[in-house]
Amino acid sequence: MTTRVFVDVDTLGDFFDGGALPVPNADEIRPTLAKINKLAKDEGITVLKFNDCHDGSEPEMICNGGPFPLHCIEESDGAASIRETANKRAVIFPKKTYDVFDKKLGNDKIDDWLKENEVTEAWVYGVATDWCVKAAVLGLIKRGIRVYVFENAIMGIDEKTTQEAIDMMKKAGALFAVAKL
Repeated sequence: MTTRVFVDVDTLGDFFDGGALPVPNADEIRPTLAKINKLAKDEGITVLKFNDCHDGSEPEMICNGGPFPLHCIEESDGAASIRETANKRAVIFPKKTYDVFDKKLGNDKIDDWLKENEVTEAWVYGVATDWCVKAAVLGLIKRGIRVYVFENAIMGIDEKTTQEAIDMMKKAGALFAVAKL
């Protein structure tokens, strides 16, 4: 039996135009994200949302010596899903770092949820390919889950590091497909 989920990685306001940490050209994937979200609703596919949710004290913030400016602050507009991916039925896994599987700042409930729900297949989309998407894909593969990436529903920060991330995900076993909806 295959238990399939869609995995929405950080499709949050702060990562799109006008946000605190916009991923270049992320707005280009909004129409595809909307179609994927509609498909999930229409087909009853569970959507897992791996959402940044910070309080500003995390080590990845510039103010604490990390590489990122303040973003996705708890309860802010920037931490909310964009209109195209808002989904009241989604299962949300807040994370305080780019990697939901990080033992210290990720989400300690994700592994149990994946096991309890016997997830065997995940279709991943979102931002940023070279950080959060890569971490999600590699973490899912490490847990024995077959991973597909909607290649036209991801966007990275830097062209070079995005290509490196895609190559790394493919080498780990992720399959890439175009969402034709």
